[in-house]
Amino acid sequence: MDVTPPHLVSVYPDSGSTGLSETTELVFTFSEKMDRANAFSWLFFFPDQRIKKTSWKGATVAYVTLEEPLPADTLVVVEIAGSMRDAHKVQNQDSRRFPIATADSIAAGTIAGVLLFGEVPLKNGVVELYSLQPDSVEYFRRPIIRRTVTNNQGAFRFNWLPIPSGPFLVRAFQDEDKNLRPGENDPQRLLPDTLLVSSETGSASAGVTTLYASSTKGTLFGEPFEQPQFSGQVLAWAMSITDADTGYYPEPVPGDAGISFAFQDSNFHLTLENVDPGVNRVIAFVDVDQDSSFSVIPDTILPEMESSGVDSVLWYLEPWVMVENVNLEPGLSSRFALPAWGDSLTSWVKPEPQPEPVDSLSAALPDSIQELIEELNGENTENTENPENQERNE
Repeated sequence: MDVTPPHLVSVYPDSGSTGLSETTELVFTFSEKMDRANAFSWLFFFPDQRIKKTSWKGATVAYVTLEEPLPADTLVVVEIAGSMRDAHKVQNQDSRRFPIATADSIAAGTIAGVLLFGEVPLKNGVVELYSLQPDSVEYFRRPIIRRTVTNNQGAFRFNWLPIPSGPFLVRAFQDEDKNLRPGENDPQRLLPDTLLVSSETGSASAGVTTLYASSTKGTLFGEPFEQPQFSGQVLAWAMSITDADTGYYPEPVPGDAGISFAFQDSNFHLTLENVDPGVNRVIAFVDVDQDSSFSVIPDTILPEMESSGVDSVLWYLEPWVMVENVNLEPGLSSRFALPAWGDSLTSWVKPEPQPEPVDSLSAALPDSIQELIEELNGENTENTENPENQERNE
């Protein structure tokens, strides 16, 4: 049984070749017979080059023809994916990258860093490099400038970058199936800082970055806010915004509804912990009646307002504000700012009175049963008062 993974033996043009011109074909030789897949599925170029056709010789040599010659005065990074399989479906262990150039030299700039998953080095994590451009196109919809993977220690390095160059954005993700693409539930993260390859050192450090499982909860920090005109402690909670979300409709939230409210601290901060990752909205309110819930209150307990009178009490939701589209990456933290508190209130119908607790057996019995008990009690009374009935019963 074949358990030995295949590997790349040689390439043409060779790694590090420069001064190439009119190159339209690349040749890849493997250590054993391969599953003769089209190069579309295992071969990538940075910058991208269009593949015209793939032909195999003896299942060990692949000839890849390009639509057009390699562009002039350009460094091209060639990438062979680690998901290739031999004729017995044994998968290659690692992806591989090498440079070739139609220019006369190969740049030597580098960016290096380390990836962790939790507290463990992430092996075979994928790291992508994007150009930071002053336009509205989202970074992951732009062409990838470089791609690399981490080693056993979680370390990665982008090579062959111009000096100086940047600024760059870096995205990292776990790649269990080694297809070099992030799955829906693969942990991923955009590194927090942009990077520049400096002209002095020819390098940049991406530092240490931690990835978390896609379901890992995070923390939302509220910026200091102005106190509302209404008296009371400010509380807040977060709600996930899903694809089926139709917007927020305000309604009371009792304290026992399973929602964890955050309380403002002495510096007028709000800290919401254990928040689901993804897009959230934050609702904050003034706990006027001090019951630690989002309540309906009468205007009679709002000293900031003139009461409408004892005979015409108006009811409102406690004063509230909302922040939409607060994005939170798994395991991380994010910040939000509350809008200014307005002076308007959300009108509400008068709450239904709570039913009084049952305090006697008779009140809880159906009418028919109660009548039967009363009838029996009446017969017992008659028997006691009439000696003849008492004797007859005896």
